[in-house]
Order: sequence, then C-alpha cells, then structure tokens
Amino acid sequence: MSKKPTTPQDRREFLAQLGIATALLAGSATTAPLAAQPGEVVSASRGDKWDTSWLDQLAKAQYRVVFDATNVSDGFALDLTSTFLDHYHEVHGTSDEQLRAVIVMRQLGTPLALGDAIWDKFALGEELKINDRLTHQPAKRNPFLKPNPSTGSSDSSLETLHSRGTILLLCNIAMNNWSSRHAEMVKRPVDEVREEVRTNLVPGVIVMPSGIFSLIRAQNAGCAYMRGA
Repeated sequence: MSKKPTTPQDRREFLAQLGIATALLAGSATTAPLAAQPGEVVSASRGDKWDTSWLDQLAKAQYRVVFDATNVSDGFALDLTSTFLDHYHEVHGTSDEQLRAVIVMRQLGTPLALGDAIWDKFALGEELKINDRLTHQPAKRNPFLKPNPSTGSSDSSLETLHSRGTILLLCNIAMNNWSSRHAEMVKRPVDEVREEVRTNLVPGVIVMPSGIFSLIRAQNAGCAYMRGA
C-alpha cells in the first residue's frame, strides 16, 4: 500500500505523479480497445495483424455463447455447440442466423484446429489414441472435421458447425507451442513446422493472439461462457 502524503511537499509530489499517470492513461486511451456494454460489440479497425471480423458476426446474433475447448475430449465442445443450436431452435423457434457460437481451441484442444495433412504427417491419431470412425484405425485425418454419415441431422463436425455460423478460434500461443514441440520430436526446424501448421489449419479457423484474449473478447461481446472440455 502506498504511503499517504503528510507534508505539503509530499502532497505536491503526489499530485505531480498523479498528473503524469493521468496523462499517460489519457494518451493510451486513443489506442486501447473500447469497453463494450452488455450485448454491444465494439469493432476493431481493419488491417491489423489479427482478424477480429468475427466480432461483427456476434453483433448480429440474438443469442451468443463461447465454448472453452482446452482438450480434444473426443470433440465434446463440438457436441455442446450442436446441442446449443438445436435446443434453442426447439425451445425458442430460432434460426441459425439468430444464434452464434464461438469455439476457442487452446492448450490440449489445439489438434481440433489442425487439418488432415498435419494429422497424417505427425501421426496424431496414434499420439492421441483416437481412431478414425470409418476405418477404426489410428486416425490419419482430423476425425472431427467432416460430417459423420451415421449421425444424420445431429452432426457436430467442424465443417457442419462452421456452415451454421459457428466461429472457430485458435490460440496462437498454443499453436506455436504445439509446433515447437513436434518440430523437436521430428528433428525439423521450428519455423518450418510452424509455417506448415499455420497453412494447414481447418478451413474457417481464425488464429487469435491467445485463447485467453479470445474468451474474454467473446464475453465482452455478450457471449455466455461454457466449458468445452
């Protein structure tokens, strides 16, 4: 706790420091993101390094939710997303356009966002002990990407959910950590593997600075929070 000023000189120094701090805060306010009011989305400027256009999609929806996918968990976050969409339709008679789900893939949930080429090259099916639903052998492609014919209308694949408006976000920190670890495992340059991973993500996935940023920003934009693993 700071010491309370007790003499005129102490008070003058305290007020001078307060004035400097206030000026710094005022200067930073021109570049810091604006705080959103409940149910309101503040759009980020375009042309920045990070694509925040998904916030505009949230602004158009009446009901919003963000799922925190910290583990693959056999696609649990995807099943929850499908349940959210279907049950709101059933109870409230909504359309997909009135709903918007966000799935934030981070930590051990990173493989959900990786494309078939990465699953094949790095043998993720064997590593994660996940079998292909058709061959029943260790998956050589992302088993959560394409629709599963046996599920019918309740399909919860990434492809189907994305077509229904679901926003797919990936933590950049987790993606880079995953790439670095696997580059070391296969004795390849880290930068090379990172670029390969980045160019072979599931279609529609948007990379954000971190999963934490994504979760907080989604909640700023009016999303309810749900654990997805």
